[in-house]
Amino acid sequence: MRTRELADLAGVTVRTVRHYHQIGLLPEPPRSVNGYRRYTADDLVRLLRIRHLVEAGVGLTDVGEALDEDASAVAVLDRVEADIEARMSRLRTQRELVRSLREQWREPESADGVVGALAAVHRASGLPTEAARLDSDIATLVVHLSGGDTSVVEEGLAAIGDLRDAPSFFAAIDALVALAPDADETARGHVADALRPHLSSLAGVRVPQGRLAGLLDELRRLRLNAAQLDALDRL
Repeated sequence: MRTRELADLAGVTVRTVRHYHQIGLLPEPPRSVNGYRRYTADDLVRLLRIRHLVEAGVGLTDVGEALDEDASAVAVLDRVEADIEARMSRLRTQRELVRSLREQWREPESADGVVGALAAVHRASGLPTEAARLDSDIATLVVHLSGGDTSVVEEGLAAIGDLRDAPSFFAAIDALVALAPDADETARGHVADALRPHLSSLAGVRVPQGRLAGLLDELRRLRLNAAQLDALDRL
């Protein structure tokens, strides 16, 4: 049979057959007097085996080893199966992460753990969207750079929940958020004074140190205006 017929019977392209010749997986048969390659049933069987191995996930660099002998084929397939299992595990983890993120964005207050608890506080306080996003982004940095430890965020949420006058605290936060960039000294001072009485209740919350502290400060300075930063500095 000629190259086209071989390729059609094996369900591959002529280009694939030629590529297998080039990399040495499929030996080139002798040519007939008219210059055409003449393939046999043996060539078709080998090509089918190559195709099945490739479809099973065996890399072309390993196909030759798998074709040499059954023992080698078993070893190669063991490696392929282990790789498939690892990829499936990663995909399952990715799927759960996608589901979790989708729920967080669809209904943040119904999410599990600190994400849901943080969203519930934002919702109860009526915190503006931009301020809630900054708060969530700060929590994201803290948890990630703490190796997944959510305890610092949980402590902060617990401290807010224990405030004797939570409405007054949230009102002070709203005033901070509403502070215009060109707010005068008096306005900045009023915001700082409104926040100051609540600091003692939050004093027990651990303060991030080192690189994390620097990144959090950078994030605040990127998101807050000069007047808001000045009001916080006064504390």
